[in-house]
Amino acid sequence: MERDSIQYCIDLALKKKKILDQSLIKYLTRAALASIYISFILIVCLKLAELFRLQNSPFSSVAYPLVFSTALIMIIYGGGELFTSNTMYFTFSTLAKKTSKLDLVKNWIACYSGNIIGAFIFAIIYFLTGLAKDFPADHFLTGVVEHKIHASFFHLFFKGVLCNWLVCLACFLPTRFKDDLAKMLLIFLLVFAFFFSGYEHSIANIAVFTLSSIIPDDVAFTFKDVLHNLIPVTLGNIIGGSVGVGMAYYFLNNEQKIEVKELKRAS
Repeated sequence: MERDSIQYCIDLALKKKKILDQSLIKYLTRAALASIYISFILIVCLKLAELFRLQNSPFSSVAYPLVFSTALIMIIYGGGELFTSNTMYFTFSTLAKKTSKLDLVKNWIACYSGNIIGAFIFAIIYFLTGLAKDFPADHFLTGVVEHKIHASFFHLFFKGVLCNWLVCLACFLPTRFKDDLAKMLLIFLLVFAFFFSGYEHSIANIAVFTLSSIIPDDVAFTFKDVLHNLIPVTLGNIIGGSVGVGMAYYFLNNEQKIEVKELKRAS
């Protein structure tokens, strides 16, 4: 049923491999753009949530994730390279033996590195605007960061699994539609679901930590705290994307296995 979508993901993985093979700089730039887009929208999310927090409105928890799906739409339509969605794309292509395990590892490392670079670039530019000073010390982001650095490794891992399961579905399922508006609506609903549910996205978290480092706040965190969050979340994201979507749908649509079973029954 989903063979066309799987083939689309495989073809996309091959295009990504080609870009990386031809120019590491160009690939890193595309990966940097992805986290820059995420950072752009995170600022909007934080400012919107802060407006409701100042009024003691419970709607602040809804306002925060309300527009975040715009980031994934920007990445998909803007040609950005996002580590979390690539966990799915390269799982499909590697299982289909169109790319090697080395290609998969190279892509994930390059993409993750580029995403980190982009988050730092945006944070530096935003700091230079002077707008970071407009945030009060007890702003909405303070509570977000506190939650991320104090959660247990176990909880962070499984939040990462559920997060990227939904994110990769937001990249995979819209390939079944031809209408761009329908695609965007599905992306919005699935990304809102992961963000509102409190799951953990490694690249979004990198953007959160870099922005928090330039915005005045009451939370002091160390590089060790950042790693405490990013290691389990990244591992969980890999499982959610590669197993929850990539391996699951490849298994369900593996014609060769179906044919083998039918031959055994016939014999």
